[in-house]
Amino acid sequence: MSKTEEKKKSTVPAVEKALDVLELLTDAPNGLTMNEITDALSRTMGELYRIVIYLTERGYLQQDPQTSRYALTLRMFELSHRHDPTERLLHAALPRLERIAARTNQSCHLGVLNRENVMVLTSVSSPLPAGYAVRTGALFPVSQTSSGQVILAFSDDDTQARHIARQPKADRDALRARLTRIRDTGYEDVPSTMIAGVRNLCAPVFDARGVVAAITSGFIQQLGQASTAEATLAEIRATALDLSRELGFSPQNSPHENVLTH
Repeated sequence: MSKTEEKKKSTVPAVEKALDVLELLTDAPNGLTMNEITDALSRTMGELYRIVIYLTERGYLQQDPQTSRYALTLRMFELSHRHDPTERLLHAALPRLERIAARTNQSCHLGVLNRENVMVLTSVSSPLPAGYAVRTGALFPVSQTSSGQVILAFSDDDTQARHIARQPKADRDALRARLTRIRDTGYEDVPSTMIAGVRNLCAPVFDARGVVAAITSGFIQQLGQASTAEATLAEIRATALDLSRELGFSPQNSPHENVLTH
């Protein structure tokens, strides 16, 4: 079965039409008449009339009584803010970080950009009696963290350019090279710049819009422990991809598909 046939088989016509109407009206702040909606979507009045009326009754659209134009209400905005994206990220990430720690005997944490800093949203300590861990809520300068560099490496060009421009001129070429290397490999594996003897292993986390966070482990090789940095990095990368998919990321639609899935 071809992809086109699979798509046709899996679509729900009424839902598809409703989404088409909603997406169309997001780009029409002044609203559209019923005729304009049908023309823009190349559909008949019979196909869309009940859909538009139903969306209006449910509060997603409103009709101006003077112009007869339909426009979006704040309904979708309200729904999107009922579920805090940070809470969703934390809820999805924490059990996965606990799994990394259990499988590798290493601590790990989830970091996000907070202006010029990386903030640790949550962290999980190693199950061993001793180890290195980062405190939840801690702030670190982006330039001192693998988390910050990994997030920047997969951020848009404007975000990268603004950050690079704030660095001393003598450091900019090395920073560009570092970001390119991370983007090409899909991770970072470097000695910590803050703690001697710690090896930073870090991979990006994405949602449907782009990079949102990074999972990092400050790897310490403890005597008598079988876990290796390579195995820990593999676990982190697999977990980061799993978490990204949970958040709505689709590798097939991403320019980072190759580096994230290999």
